[in-house]
Amino acid sequence: MIKPVHLKIRNADLLLVLLLVLPVLFINLQHTVDWGGDYAMYITEAMNIAQHQPVDNTHYVYNSNAPMLGPPLYPVGFPLLLAPVCLIFGNNIPAMIVYMSLILIVLAVVLQLFFRRYFSKTVSVILVLVVLYNPWILQFKNEILADIPFTLFFILTLFLYLRKSKALFTGLVMGFAILIKTAGFVLPAGFILYLIYRLIAKPADRKADAKKLLLPVLYSVILILFVSQILFHLPWGIGLYSGNFSLAAVKDQFLTNIALYIEIFQSFFHRDLSGWKFLYLTTQAVLFTFALIGFINSKKDLLFFVVSTYLLLLFIYPYQSSGFRFLLPVIPVLLVYAVNGFKSVRWRFSVPKQYLILLLAVFLLGQYIPEITRLVQKPVVTKPGPQEQTSQEAFEYIRSHVSKDEIVLFTKPRVLALFTGKKSVCNELSDDIKKMEMLINEKNVEYILTNKNLSNPAVEKYLEVKKDRISLIWSNQKFKLYQIQ
Repeated sequence: MIKPVHLKIRNADLLLVLLLVLPVLFINLQHTVDWGGDYAMYITEAMNIAQHQPVDNTHYVYNSNAPMLGPPLYPVGFPLLLAPVCLIFGNNIPAMIVYMSLILIVLAVVLQLFFRRYFSKTVSVILVLVVLYNPWILQFKNEILADIPFTLFFILTLFLYLRKSKALFTGLVMGFAILIKTAGFVLPAGFILYLIYRLIAKPADRKADAKKLLLPVLYSVILILFVSQILFHLPWGIGLYSGNFSLAAVKDQFLTNIALYIEIFQSFFHRDLSGWKFLYLTTQAVLFTFALIGFINSKKDLLFFVVSTYLLLLFIYPYQSSGFRFLLPVIPVLLVYAVNGFKSVRWRFSVPKQYLILLLAVFLLGQYIPEITRLVQKPVVTKPGPQEQTSQEAFEYIRSHVSKDEIVLFTKPRVLALFTGKKSVCNELSDDIKKMEMLINEKNVEYILTNKNLSNPAVEKYLEVKKDRISLIWSNQKFKLYQIQ
């Protein structure tokens, strides 16, 4: 009789969370995307999967001299998640934005299960609300990117291990996390590092530890090989930015990125509170301090090694313009550390720490209210991007007048390739005339497309210098399409 009652209580917890986070689905629900670029690759790959086409048939012409724009292909995990939407609705941006919000709702349920491993039901629910109703999350959910799904499978992997689920389930979820983002390799790396630590600290348990920690890693590798090599025949190393790493620059990047991600963690709790600046400054300092205390004082368990490995990756990674989204997967764990850090302090007053934690969480949620109110009242507008009328006109002209073998040079090549089905390439923005000439000759570029709101100094200079061999063949209020003679 005890087990059914416990199950009923747990189901009630999850139902409560679902009811509390359901409004997230409707707050700030937009219908368009900006120029971005990453989402275009994910959608293109998802459309290929839905239409039974080769995943790498993206029409994006990779330029090795501009690697930070993006790799030739992204990991197939997120496109697999998008493929059902593409199969039913096609390249439908509003449908995909709603789908991202639904994934966020599922993440809320997983977060509740994860937090319940450490805290009471009430504290767990409050922590879920602290994450889901953060204004940054409410804005980011409109981005068709892999970070929220990756966070879902990242946290689910940790939860399955903590609840001692079967190694097969844990390994399959871990493997799919890696298929979504290659950064997911920190999960098996963390498992292996934890195993090494356990073998040193408690060698008597080496057989049980090896089975518990190595089997999920093995199953994850099998899943990755099956999906990437047998199902989709993908090249090795897709989605990697390895060409951007420089050992000589690691030291400077490391120090810079530590400061950067401390600021980013604190910015998650930066609120637009006119006249009340001291509130969010206090919140930022308190949460970071307690998270650091909790991390230092934490047990050297699996979470410690996974989070440490992930943070180390962020600290040496050369790309620094991602903002908060790269930190998102470990935020739930950092909140666990923050609460435990708070609980570890010996306070001089007798109020139960459980009540203090709830008070602080409610105080934090209260700071969200002004921005949530603005998001609720925010009108639905067409963002400057591919769904503007001027963009649609340009895409239609290119679809009609550019052949499948001709290449268009454009600042947002992946977006152009998605919405026109034509080959597109981009230069490095700092290229000089010589490098531009080399790119055009090497890739056999036939056309150059410009948008007055998308700055590309190299293209602008090239058009000015080489105007004798460039002819304007089409334009509207924002776009100009040039043909190279």
